[in-house]
Amino acid sequence: MNDAALTDLLAACRAYAGGRVDTRFNEAAQAFYAGANVQPKIVARAARELSRLPPPGAAVLANMLGTIVEKGGAVQRSGPAVWELYLAWLPQIHRGFAGRKELSPRQRQLLDAFQLLSQSAVSHLSGMPRERALAAGNKALMAQLAELQDYTPGAAWVRQVLLSRSDDLLVLHLPSRQGFRLRYENIVNGFHLFTLIQAAFGQRLPGGRAPNRFIVDMARCVTVAEEGNDEPWWRYQTVQRDAPGLVEISGEASVETISRIDGRQIILLSPPVEGAALWDTSFFTPQLFAMPANVVLEDALTASEVEEWFAKAGLPSGEATDVEGAEKA
Repeated sequence: MNDAALTDLLAACRAYAGGRVDTRFNEAAQAFYAGANVQPKIVARAARELSRLPPPGAAVLANMLGTIVEKGGAVQRSGPAVWELYLAWLPQIHRGFAGRKELSPRQRQLLDAFQLLSQSAVSHLSGMPRERALAAGNKALMAQLAELQDYTPGAAWVRQVLLSRSDDLLVLHLPSRQGFRLRYENIVNGFHLFTLIQAAFGQRLPGGRAPNRFIVDMARCVTVAEEGNDEPWWRYQTVQRDAPGLVEISGEASVETISRIDGRQIILLSPPVEGAALWDTSFFTPQLFAMPANVVLEDALTASEVEEWFAKAGLPSGEATDVEGAEKA
């Protein structure tokens, strides 16, 4: 039965020319999903056929394989084949736009199918950290994605996956002399991180507030992003070995630019200056529902740990911190 389900689905994929799928395709797809639940190995067999299918059929099959992964299927069964197909299509589409000429019929066909393939790539890459790291370090690939992202959302989605970072974070609140360990997941830029740090602290620290759930839900990919703004509750600063005092963290820059002490990224919070810049919800996009962003406050530092980290950051010891003096030191 499972062999028949795969055979019927592949036949439907070869006949599929794009647009809405017909009743025959729907029946074949449902039979394949049922078969995959009983015998997951047919997922790998289907994935091996991707490169042999015409682009519309390959894309819709890849999208189905992504759905299986999102529902708990093993990413290794189909992930490598989907990513290999994505890497094969991307330069062909890029050459068309880079040449500033009308796309060839083949390039146009690939572009039309690219969104479904990109959705599948995101679903699979969310469970493929090694491949994400290798791709993120491929300058040529990242340049192609950056140049194509204004032409096709599929390039923007995958670029966002590859730019997203997860790491441990130490936060020191200068006025109250408190410290905390946090963990952030799937964040690209500083502004997105600031919003979710504020959501994690709420009113726990002086200057904190009740988070705006409308903004936070968009930042966490709980709801689709709409127009909106957020504002800083504190100044977000860090320390640099080659610069005196505290340095502002750029909200537009990658979270990778946040300095480290003893291997851990560190942020120092102080009261915001008047007229601090707002940021809009475009910094939360493109949203990756397969890789939702979040910040978790893991625990508070003890008093002795706080003093140790303040010393490592080159800040004065004592019960209170002279923030202006620390910044000008």
